[in-house]
Amino acid sequence: MADIVIIGGSIMGSSIAYHLAVAGKAGDVCVIEPDPTYEFAAAPRSSGGVRLMHGLVENIEMSVYGQEFYRDFANRVDVEGEPGRFDFLEYGYLHLLTGADEVAVSEKNCALQNTHGASNEMIDSDELKQRFPSMRTDDIDAALHGPQDGFVDPYAAVVGFRRKARSLGVKFIQDRVVGFETDSKKVQKVVLDSGKKIEGEVFVNVAGAWGPELSASIGLKFPVEPLSRSTFYVETREELETMPLTKDSSHVSFRQEGAGYTVGLTEVEVPGGFDWEVKHHLFDEIMWPAVAHRVPKFESLKVMRSWSGHYAYNRMDGNTIIGNWAGGLENYYFATGFSGAGLQKGPAIGRAMKELLLDGGYQTIDLGRMSYLRVLNNEPLLEEGFSA
Repeated sequence: MADIVIIGGSIMGSSIAYHLAVAGKAGDVCVIEPDPTYEFAAAPRSSGGVRLMHGLVENIEMSVYGQEFYRDFANRVDVEGEPGRFDFLEYGYLHLLTGADEVAVSEKNCALQNTHGASNEMIDSDELKQRFPSMRTDDIDAALHGPQDGFVDPYAAVVGFRRKARSLGVKFIQDRVVGFETDSKKVQKVVLDSGKKIEGEVFVNVAGAWGPELSASIGLKFPVEPLSRSTFYVETREELETMPLTKDSSHVSFRQEGAGYTVGLTEVEVPGGFDWEVKHHLFDEIMWPAVAHRVPKFESLKVMRSWSGHYAYNRMDGNTIIGNWAGGLENYYFATGFSGAGLQKGPAIGRAMKELLLDGGYQTIDLGRMSYLRVLNNEPLLEEGFSA
């Protein structure tokens, strides 16, 4: 028996557990996670980016909190006075723009971002070339630059939240939720793969790309499905200046990673579903030509390793769905559909869920527009500009 049962212990589950524990509720919380190594979880296989380049106030404010939190993460998750090892690498983000429409959207977004805590800037192609001389800019009209954006080690973030929550008394159970026992008004128990059952007062589904299937088993359907993303770590003998994460309308992105670079591509047009095969043909046919076009010195790059991960992709509008099942099983809560932005929103979602559970409503960032109601009413909450 636990007051609060959290389904999924990766970045969202561990962040929620941490925020509840810091609020004094550690002994009332248990987290159910099948794999404590997080081998196939989305966050550890992500790029680790934390950016303020968004077109919705809620997303900007969540990422502002995320950046603040991660910059002080080592101290926030210290155990017995020993800070964890954690770095925020401020390399920046760069969104390359072509055409008047793209520039106009980014100018509007830049103003909105800066109103809510960012220090972003629009730069023209000449300035872009001066700052990043290795980059080809003759086919670029402008760029949106986020100098304070950066990257964290996503695995270290998950483990840091988990370690601190456990030290405060949160119980983590290694098992998999395979079903629920319910009555007409509430979820009563979760059924585990081991055959055990755990009773609770409140249940929170943050099982990532696996979460929507669990919700569907009790009649709650989300427009969210797994979306595969292949990432390649490459190295080149050529010397280049330090570069931010760079992305243009091709949806190919690259960023520095240690002695080399990671290159990724999000294919949102393909069918969803779990697919762990690395798409090497995408690298040969799309990704390598795109980055070599943008940075000619990448012609000589060499692939050193590659991996595949999954987003919980919201097909409706690409944005978070958070709250409880109002009008249904009302003690059933969820946060899903982060569409590649889960790591950067992890701290804010943890705090927001804590507020819903303990305070009865949002106290800091109002995420009311991101409730399930917009799904029921078919009212997408669309965002223009930079996407994951």
